[in-house]
Amino acid sequence: MTRSYGVLYGHTAGKTDYPHLKDRVAKRHFFLVDREGIVRGKWLGEDLAVFPTDTLIKAARELVAQR
Repeated sequence: MTRSYGVLYGHTAGKTDYPHLKDRVAKRHFFLVDREGIVRGKWLGEDLAVFPTDTLIKAARELVAQR
């Protein structure tokens, strides 16, 4: 699944602090998926950092407003 979504560690934006994990784990990502299963947004979170939910909530509200 991580390969399909393009979120494998070492293949996404940002630095690779742990080269031994390349191709083995996923970086922290957040996806906004609509009711039909279509990915409408994708965000990269920093490792071990708290991702600001305001960004996700705003995107979800914008998606709902478009319908």
